[in-house]
Amino acid sequence: MVDFALNKEELEIKKKAEEFTYKYVTPRAQELDDKDEFPMDVIQKAYEMGLMNLHVPKAAGGPERNLLEETLVTEAVGYGDAGVATSVACNNLAFAPILLGATMDQLKKYIKPLVTGKEVKLAGFCLTERMSGSDAASVQMRAVKDRDEWVLNGMKCFITSAPIASLFSVFATTNPELKHKGISVFMVPADAPGVEIGHIEHKLGQKASVQSEVIFEDVRIPEDCLVGEQGTGFKLAMMTLDKTRAGIAAIATGVAQRAVDEAAKFASVRKQFGQQIANFQGISFKLADMGCRAEAARHLTRCAAWLADHKLPNAKESAFAKTFASDSAMQNAVDAIQIMGGYGYMKEYPLEQILRGAKLLQIYEGTNEVQRIVSGSAIIKECAGKDTGFHLKYEGKDAPQI
Repeated sequence: MVDFALNKEELEIKKKAEEFTYKYVTPRAQELDDKDEFPMDVIQKAYEMGLMNLHVPKAAGGPERNLLEETLVTEAVGYGDAGVATSVACNNLAFAPILLGATMDQLKKYIKPLVTGKEVKLAGFCLTERMSGSDAASVQMRAVKDRDEWVLNGMKCFITSAPIASLFSVFATTNPELKHKGISVFMVPADAPGVEIGHIEHKLGQKASVQSEVIFEDVRIPEDCLVGEQGTGFKLAMMTLDKTRAGIAAIATGVAQRAVDEAAKFASVRKQFGQQIANFQGISFKLADMGCRAEAARHLTRCAAWLADHKLPNAKESAFAKTFASDSAMQNAVDAIQIMGGYGYMKEYPLEQILRGAKLLQIYEGTNEVQRIVSGSAIIKECAGKDTGFHLKYEGKDAPQI
């Protein structure tokens, strides 16, 4: 089962990520939010410190670290700023379907140049469309074979890091009649003729990450840009999200913990009625609940990552982790503001920004409503053949009358 003790390598990368956050993220979080622009210098520093592209195989130029280590990094960076954490982790999502389905020759050709140079290179995961969000099987973007090339036409939206990306993993249908079985995934260089950046989104929070439309108009790419077999794109997308949701849960865990720490620090110095407000049961109980949520989110996240690292099914567990951790981040941010009162509502303090960043965690990479569909379906399936020891019939003439 899960070993809760981190090994030497895991502790080292956790410490490095915390040092990066303390030095480069937390002190600039308010500035980055105010500027509302992509912090290329901060992401470059993360790249130089070896905190990005952790799951890329050594043969393709990467460090070949595990998913648990990725969650240690994203939790640490999420503690400083959820937007920066999203930008640091964006390649994990974009590369995942490629690493799952591509050949080593494809990885060396298309991925290795992005992870071995001196300058950070980013990638975008192009699945979402204006009319295809939670229903990922309904993508309308087309890919048509023309001799030894693929021709892509369509538009994607809300694509993280798109305006500064070098490569896109693009999901398109080669046969709409087959629905999800007609979807394939392609590697598309961002500088390919016909690729254009459309509307850049202006968001409520997480302003240190950038999202935009990506327009594909008669984009021609080589035959070897197809990842895996034709028609396996939807499967690769679902496998990708089962893995990367642990990363989102980790960011949310960092946010949840930051809210605990800021509220506890404030409560220990703020005095009312002649004593620290931390002494009041109403405050201490609220802090206890907040701490419980953060710690539970951490364990759910690491469990989901551990299962993936051991090649065990983790769809239900990753959905649990993403749902609980992001809900906890949002609730902890709200509770922290309540503890801090008027101070928590002011921009001079970090909680209003933390609250705005937390909200997106409940939405992207599958809304929490979708996560509940995934985990609820898994629970029903698991329990269908389980003998609970209670033998009253639930169907037929002996069914209980309600």
